[in-house]
Amino acid sequence: MTHPDPAVDAALSGSFVGLKINLAERHPDFKEAAGGSTVPWAPTFRYSDPKGREIRRTVGWFDVGDYLAELGMARGLGEIGRGRFAEALTELDAIAAGESRFAPEAAYYGGVAAFLGGKRDMALLKERWNRLRADRPGHEWAQRAAVVEDLP
Repeated sequence: MTHPDPAVDAALSGSFVGLKINLAERHPDFKEAAGGSTVPWAPTFRYSDPKGREIRRTVGWFDVGDYLAELGMARGLGEIGRGRFAEALTELDAIAAGESRFAPEAAYYGGVAAFLGGKRDMALLKERWNRLRADRPGHEWAQRAAVVEDLP
């Protein structure tokens, strides 16, 4: 799979195996490739682990910066799923520090990775989620982190 932007092409070829399905010509294996779910619109990007379990799914086009961040989100969430929390934090913290639309989501999952990788130390989760709430008040991902107020 190739992309016209060299940075996206490098990110794809370094970590992903692309599968392009022509929706106009249904292949018999389409249901298996789609993960047993519908594809509401094209393009649909489905990121799976080596066992075929879905990690993430997005629909629609992104500009280059957001697409690179989206690929980083998929890598970061995949690392969480493999229990490689330091690697997940490297991916997620880089996105959270940027200006992408995915920065708040990356900050949220960075809290999850820090918590899980830090022997479930609630202070690590609280620190990151409180920072997210302070930096992005009212954002959807800050609202999801509001549960931190009720944590011990």
